[in-house]
Amino acid sequence: MPWEYIVMSAIQSVSRLGTVVMDPLFAFFTFLGEETFLLVAVFSIYWCGNKKFGEYLFLSLYSSIAANGILKDLVRRPRPFLTPGWEELRYVQIDNPLINTVSLGESFSFPSGHSQCAGGFFTAVALWVRKRWVTVLAVLAILAVMTSRVYLGVHFPGDVLVGAALGIIASLVSWWFFERYYHCKVALFACAVGISCVALLLSPSPDTVKTIGVGIGALGGMALEDRKVHFTTNGPVGGKVLRLVMGAAILMVIRAGLKLVLPDALIFDGLRYAVVGFAATGLWPWAFTALGL
Repeated sequence: MPWEYIVMSAIQSVSRLGTVVMDPLFAFFTFLGEETFLLVAVFSIYWCGNKKFGEYLFLSLYSSIAANGILKDLVRRPRPFLTPGWEELRYVQIDNPLINTVSLGESFSFPSGHSQCAGGFFTAVALWVRKRWVTVLAVLAILAVMTSRVYLGVHFPGDVLVGAALGIIASLVSWWFFERYYHCKVALFACAVGISCVALLLSPSPDTVKTIGVGIGALGGMALEDRKVHFTTNGPVGGKVLRLVMGAAILMVIRAGLKLVLPDALIFDGLRYAVVGFAATGLWPWAFTALGL
């Protein structure tokens, strides 16, 4: 019996404690690795907390996402619930605005994107803050995301181990470059976006196009901010709350609104996410600076 089958069976055996409790708990753990949640956290820090920290988090997270897309298209490993001989293991189907495991049959399994994003994001947090309790929480968060993907039946154990390791490596490499070449940060982000374009050559999938779109848009926004805006995160708490709430609402309106008006085609998906990226890193900082928020 393959080692991954044994490990997956052991992790899923905790469902015997009661799926009413265990399924929502592991769904919450998996939410900690959702791209949407992590990007909201990144932009919240970028707008309201520490701009340089937010830029580093975005570089680390984007690098992880880009590398993940390339590897998925190269390896093309099917999900456990689509693999012969693994059908008897649990596959927890979730379909809500925050988490979706129902449509994962259309994507590949190796490496785990959630584990890789969590590895990249939480390692970056630990490197920046450099406090023991933060490092412990970061490790626990990464392990929770990894375990949740196996528990839900959407990844093999090998997927999450490699995914988390690659995310940690991406964060460390991003840190090395960011510390030494922050003075040319726009060029750093351009390199990360260029790497993500490799995935487009391998497979022009919707996820790849969206990743490149948001990367190109965010790159343009950062160039605008670097040359013209120069916003700060100083100011009263009330103003920061308005920045966050209004900014999140604007991004959601752009994302949903453009989907309604633009044709249903890959190139327009890329355009839509490019506008979101540009608004997040450049347009909204320019606006809230002009408004005095």
